[in-house]
Amino acid sequence: MATTRFASGSRRSRALTGLRRRTAAAPVASAAVLFALLAAVRVAGAFSFPLMALSVALSAAVLLVLDRDRWADAGIRRFAGVGPVVVCVVVVALVYAETFLATRTAFGADDDNWTAWVPRIFDGLVPGARWADVAAMVLAMGVLVPLVEEVCYRGVLYRAVEQRWNTRTAVVSTAAGWALVHLGDYGLNPLNLRVVCGVLPSVFLMGLALGICRAVTGSALACAVAQGMCNLLLLGAVLLWI
Repeated sequence: MATTRFASGSRRSRALTGLRRRTAAAPVASAAVLFALLAAVRVAGAFSFPLMALSVALSAAVLLVLDRDRWADAGIRRFAGVGPVVVCVVVVALVYAETFLATRTAFGADDDNWTAWVPRIFDGLVPGARWADVAAMVLAMGVLVPLVEEVCYRGVLYRAVEQRWNTRTAVVSTAAGWALVHLGDYGLNPLNLRVVCGVLPSVFLMGLALGICRAVTGSALACAVAQGMCNLLLLGAVLLWI
């Protein structure tokens, strides 16, 4: 049995090594395949909570396609200095606030506004324990989701595009991809085209701000801090405006 486990582990190790080599040889093609897989699972998550949870796990797992010594190039590193991060948080917060107010003006505060659905994602996670739903919402929106998403989008995918083209293309393309996958959270279940029309440009603009944060700081972790703080501000604004 020990021999079987060793052989199985060896095969997995060889497969992972091969995947990393292919990723290094063709970073953009590999990033496109990764994004297609992530997007398919994330959008399907609109109809299945297990798939939504799986999409989070898969987003975090993208780090496996890179050798450990390449993580820093993908922005998985400490950010130098607090000042630039504070500026980035302010810029991202202003974009969040602008999109929040714009969608309230265009779609009101009811079910046609995508922001009204933000806290509903977490309703009933723990039946009969509202406090647990609130705790899960704060932890997910403030820490888990920002960290996973930024490592994936402003980390691994951003770096692949930047290497092939340039920083501007990386900022725009990752913002567009990030906006698209949010259809797995808002607008498809139930189908509401007004929600779709609100969430896509809103999240795209937020993604542009986070991409600029990545370009300025060189750190996807700085983007995770900015997204987490601004997610909680958005959540507070939604709850206060209900």
